[in-house]
Amino acid sequence: MARDPLDALPRARPPRQSGSETRDQIVDAAVQCFAARGFHGTTTREVAGAAGLTEAALYRYFASKEALYAAIIDRKTAAPELASQVADAAAAGDDRAVFGGLARGLLESLERDPAFLRILLYTGLEGHALAEPFFATRVRRLRSFVSGYLERRIREGAFRAVDPLLASRAFLGMLMDFAITRDVLGQREQYPYSAREAAELFVSIFLDGLRVPEGRGDV
Repeated sequence: MARDPLDALPRARPPRQSGSETRDQIVDAAVQCFAARGFHGTTTREVAGAAGLTEAALYRYFASKEALYAAIIDRKTAAPELASQVADAAAAGDDRAVFGGLARGLLESLERDPAFLRILLYTGLEGHALAEPFFATRVRRLRSFVSGYLERRIREGAFRAVDPLLASRAFLGMLMDFAITRDVLGQREQYPYSAREAAELFVSIFLDGLRVPEGRGDV
């Protein structure tokens, strides 16, 4: 049989990944493993296999499972904060723009990455503090921003006199229930809305319950 002349040519080798690309690949695999089995239920060998590497190769980039978890948290805390995206609207007292921006941003973020939401839920169930930096820098700051804005608008007479901390939890709780039910429990039929549609509905419900009717004092 005649030999194909192309066989004599040198084969192109697949491009080698850079160290940062391999590191990202490992973190991506860790996200999926931790989301499926939790931190305690996942081994570094399983993460290495999901990343297409040996466990020894994984250890060249991450010294421990804790270091992997920290890398996931670092990736999330590096993203822009939601509060900064509505700062101008907050300064202008544009309630619908503030809460609409927060609701859309949060729901769309959770929809893009439901695995991270599962990891945070596992964190609470497993009782470890590895996610504390994320809660300190993101969750608590977001709650503080919302409650602070509510407190200001109450003082200005735009909102009824309610506990701003509880009101902020009510607002964020609506959004989290939507995300958990759809993207963690997989019960999308209960919420047949897009993230944007749900955000608009929740914001309307929330603001309608807070606003002081025109011509009336606090109720």
